[in-house]
Amino acid sequence: MESMMTARQVAELLGVHENWVYDQAASGVLPSYKIGGVRRFDAEELHTWIAEHRAAERQVRRQAIRETVTPPAWGKGAGRRRDRTRAPEQPKRSSDGKGEQAVDDSGQAQRRLFDA
Repeated sequence: MESMMTARQVAELLGVHENWVYDQAASGVLPSYKIGGVRRFDAEELHTWIAEHRAAERQVRRQAIRETVTPPAWGKGAGRRRDRTRAPEQPKRSSDGKGEQAVDDSGQAQRRLFDA
C-alpha cells in the first residue's frame, strides 16, 4: 500500500492553500481519511477526484461557450426588447447674471415660482 499524502502535499499538488484542503476534506468534497486525529489523503483517490473535476470543468466551459456563440432560439420571447424607461428631460439652464434661470426647448425663459 502506498503511503498516504498530507494536507500540505495535497495543497502543493493542487496549487491551493493548505486551509482550503482542510476545509474541502472536512466538508466531504475532497476524499480523505482521519487517522489518529490527522487528516490523510489516498493518492489514487485524489488523482481520480482531480480527473473527475477536470472533466466537469471542461463540460461547464463548453456549455458556456455554446451559450455565448449560439444565437437565441426563435420562439416565445425571442427578439423582444426590454422596455427602457427614460428619465424626464430636465429644463435647460442659462445664466442671466441673477443666477440660473430655467429655459424651455424654444429658448424662452420659464417663469420662476419664487423670485428673491
